[in-house]
Amino acid sequence: MDKKVDLLVRVSELYYEQGLNQSAIADILGTSRPTVSRLLDEAKEDGVVEVIVHSPIKKDPQLSHRLRVNLGLREAIVVSGNYDYEKGLSRCCEAANQLFSTIIENNKTVGITWGSALKILCDLIEPKDYYNVNVVQMVGCLATGNPNLDGLELAFRMAKKLGGTYSNIYAPIYVESEVVYSYLVAEPQIEATLKRAMHTDIILTGIGSLDSNTTLQKAGYLTDRDRIDLIGRGAVGHLLAHPFDKDGNEIPLIGRFAISAPLEAMRAAEWSIGISASEFKAEAVLAAVRGGFINTLVVDQKLANKVLELAQEEE
Repeated sequence: MDKKVDLLVRVSELYYEQGLNQSAIADILGTSRPTVSRLLDEAKEDGVVEVIVHSPIKKDPQLSHRLRVNLGLREAIVVSGNYDYEKGLSRCCEAANQLFSTIIENNKTVGITWGSALKILCDLIEPKDYYNVNVVQMVGCLATGNPNLDGLELAFRMAKKLGGTYSNIYAPIYVESEVVYSYLVAEPQIEATLKRAMHTDIILTGIGSLDSNTTLQKAGYLTDRDRIDLIGRGAVGHLLAHPFDKDGNEIPLIGRFAISAPLEAMRAAEWSIGISASEFKAEAVLAAVRGGFINTLVVDQKLANKVLELAQEEE
């Protein structure tokens, strides 16, 4: 080996094998700590040091990097593997739980929606007592007959696992009367919850599409005619029961008033984490990012590649 490689090996052995910090290595070598830091970086770049992260969820670091940089995200995590929708979503929820466990701490407000992704994620969260954590239901109830998918139950369960409190919205997702809507959002408990939803630190949500299996239609809140009308007016997805177009502009749902926080609440959170899988979600996911509603994505490989492909086509 040449002298430079010998130096990189020596620095790496001192740091990784002997556990010395960079200042101690600098003293041994008679150099500065920044020089040691640079040499350690070179050792990784030149292959002298190979870093292997043993994660229970295999991820694609290169694709994660591309997604984060190209879409201007705070963070992006791409789960490796070729899965069907259900399995892919489950694996993405495992990765999202890993991320969530690193950012949740005392004095945090966590906003949640509803649906399969949140149900899986809630199941995965390990119980731990935090101080002053509040879980906020950001949108009204699905009322599908399956409480495990609904915001009421999910907020309660997540708060219990985190040793925190919860704030619920005891109302349906939509009402058809503006008078009823005005009455409900002025009800003290619902009003207080919606105010809390505007000041969350972390938001955890799936990203709704407008395919024929959309949760809103299966729950009976949209008819097929409603869905086709929304698509005809440019809608590609929905968050907090608010449909939006490919640029993230809200598309009003005629004759329905959403008992939920506005889309603007998604932009206010420090972490707004969208969890999704499969190619058919690509348009909705890209639009949610372009609207500034999602700053962190946890997705599978198929979805990540499709989103990047769409983004490139539209440039």
